[in-house]
This record gives sequence, structure tokens and C-alpha cells, in this order.
Amino acid sequence: MMAAALGAVGVECTHASDGAEAVRLASAEPPDLVLLDIRMPGMDGMEALRRLLARHPQLPVVLVTAHGDVPTAVEAMKAGARDFLEKPVDIDELRSVVADILDRPGPPVRTAGGGEGGEPRSIVGHSAAMVTLRETVRLAASSDATVLIRGESGTGKDLAARAIHDLSGRASHPFVALNCAAVAEGVLESELFGHEKGAFTGAEARRLGRFELAHRGTLFLDEIGEMRPGLQAKLLRVLQERSFDRVGGVKPVSVDIRVVAATNRDLSAEIASGGFREDLYYRLAVVEIEIPPLRDRREDVLPTARHLLDRLRPGGAVQLSAEVASGLTLHDWPGNVRELSNVLERALLFAGSGEIAPEHLPPPLRELCRPDETGSQQSRSSTGVRPGVALAEVERELIESTLASLGGNRTRTAAALGMSRRALLYKLKRFGIS
Repeated sequence: MMAAALGAVGVECTHASDGAEAVRLASAEPPDLVLLDIRMPGMDGMEALRRLLARHPQLPVVLVTAHGDVPTAVEAMKAGARDFLEKPVDIDELRSVVADILDRPGPPVRTAGGGEGGEPRSIVGHSAAMVTLRETVRLAASSDATVLIRGESGTGKDLAARAIHDLSGRASHPFVALNCAAVAEGVLESELFGHEKGAFTGAEARRLGRFELAHRGTLFLDEIGEMRPGLQAKLLRVLQERSFDRVGGVKPVSVDIRVVAATNRDLSAEIASGGFREDLYYRLAVVEIEIPPLRDRREDVLPTARHLLDRLRPGGAVQLSAEVASGLTLHDWPGNVRELSNVLERALLFAGSGEIAPEHLPPPLRELCRPDETGSQQSRSSTGVRPGVALAEVERELIESTLASLGGNRTRTAAALGMSRRALLYKLKRFGIS
């Protein structure tokens, strides 16, 4: 499944049935990247990791681990692994991690001043807003201040968070992410802080939370606006004291981490309604970064499209026809960069190795590539977005219409909207769509 998902975006994969075979294959022809399970028959993942890195010290290895093996994965990162993915593996996250490593084969280079060199190359665009964003990310990375990233869904808040980590002095330590909206309210506290054996029914052993797993690294809390007020108070305490209690624990645990949070909500409105703590907001927003939607920086559409094409089809030199290039800039992109990536992935499937033409795009976009009666291309999007309608309502209508057009197939709907299936299920529940 993983090879098929990566092969669809131009990554050539070789299979190994176990750790011993992986070591043999890597010795015969060193790969650019290894995806390695921890639990395997015979030689397990930790032993395979040690042997691979003994022969190829610079080889990037990404661990694939079951939920309960996350502490082992963190130990593997200390032993030289580059990153880890939790099962069930999210395809978008898999592709993002692989593309990031293949685009950036080595860790950031330290400058003479002790900071991190380089630029956040995953943040693409020529507009003044994106130039400012790259500089803000670079400056934020040079400190340990907490960062709050704001922006609509699909704008790339996770990429900005990862760039801050990669350009920081913590780059060689774990980057641990948690989507607060994707975890059930009743288990979010345990996910964050861990729990002791016997803390609740089913807690058969001590389990480390994301704060401990991110020790000396960066903890990224996505969709922080979804966190309930009671847990917000506990998060505030951790940010102030840099210590916490595991669920069911009596001894404080101290951590050295940098926290980056993100939200697509208007936290000022949430504070006014009592849904978000004002003191927590100010603690998180020591550095505040806003990523503008793609429709507000149309000059970035084509540079972003070309960057995405390079990642989806490395070395493929795929071109956009003049009609497609013009049509892409006319679309409003309600799904932002995530939607653009999904459109291009679909277009590559239909275009093969040739130029992407209007007929390779979805029908609404295809219409934008056609001249009107005056001989010029349309000047506005036909997405159905209407002035004065709340963004949440537009999003709900888009999800409903896409789901209906695909016969209720949620997997295909998630792909068409450029989001993970898990994210779609959350949206369906949020909007009450059956």
C-alpha cells in the first residue's frame, strides 16, 4: 500500500520482506531513503536500523510504528533514525515526510553564530506576504519562543511548523505533532501528558505522552482551538512551569521542549465567547504567524504549482499548458494549497508524461481554461462561493456536493477535496452530514 501511494507520485520503491533482506538490498544498492517497520520476524527494526546506519551513516531512515511503540521509535531517532510515522499511516503525511527528506537530503547546516542556516524551502511563493512569512519563520526558528500559526485549512500551517523546527537548534531532536481535533476529547489529556499504569480502565502499563516524546525537540499542536477549556488550563501550566503530571501520576515530569501551535479558528471570537482562554492565547502567541489563503496571493499559484509538480513527479519536467496556467490563477482555491496539490495529482494521472492540458483538470477548473464570447478567459471562479456567506457554510456545502457527486464514497471525497480521510470524517461529524 505504501509503495503504491509513493509510486503514484513518482517515487521508485523496492520491497524487502524483513530486516535481514533490507540490509542485504541496501548493501548491494544504497537507497535514498528507508521506511522501516519496528516489529518484524527475525531481525527487528531496531537491529536493522543499527546495521543500516553502521554501513551507511548518512542514510535517512523513517520508522513505521504501531501506537504503543512510539517510545521505541523515539529511542530509534536518538540512535540515528530521521523520523517516524504512526500506524495507521496517513497517506498525505507519508508523502510529505518522504518528499521533505528527498528534497532536503541532509540536516540544516549550523552557522558560525550557532544558529541554523538555510531558508524554509517548503514555503513557496514570490508575493510580499510569502517573503515576509519566510523571514518570520527563519527568525522564529532562532529562538525558543512559543509560536502560534493562523490560517485557513490547507494553507500549509504544518509545513511552517516543520520549517521552524528544521531551522532551529532542536532540528536533531524529535518533531512530534498532535492534531487536537483528531483525538477524542476523553483521551486527549492522556495523549498529551501520558498516564501511569492503572490510571483508568485499560491502562495496563505506563505510557509516555507527546510532551515527553518531544523532549529537547518541538511539539506541534495543530487545531489548538478545538481543545476544551479544562485542558487549556493544564496546557497553560505546562507552558509556564515546563512540568506536568501524567494522568494518575503524583510526581511532576520536567521537559525541555519548544511548542508550536496552529489554528484555523478566530481565537479572538473564541475568547469573547468563553471558548478559549485569553491567558493561554497570549502565552502561545509570543510569535504569531499568519499564512494568507491562496486566493489572496494569486501570483503565488503558478510557483506553488510548479513546486508541487516537482515533488509529485521528481525529475519529470512536467509542463502546464498556457490555458491551464491561466485557468489556475483564476480559481479561488477554497481548499488552498492542499486543493491545488490534489488537482495536480489528478492531472498527472490523466496526462501521463505529457503536458497538462485543460481536459486533464476537473470540470469546474476546465471551464476556467476556456475563452468566453469576447475571446478572453473568464475573470472569476465558478466555485459557487457567494459574498456574505460564512466560510463554514461554504465548506459544508462543498463537502456535501462532493460527497453526493461521488456516490457517498468518503475515501474518494477526501481525495477530491485534498484532505485525509480522518480529517473528512471529523468534518462530517462537525457539520452533521450523514
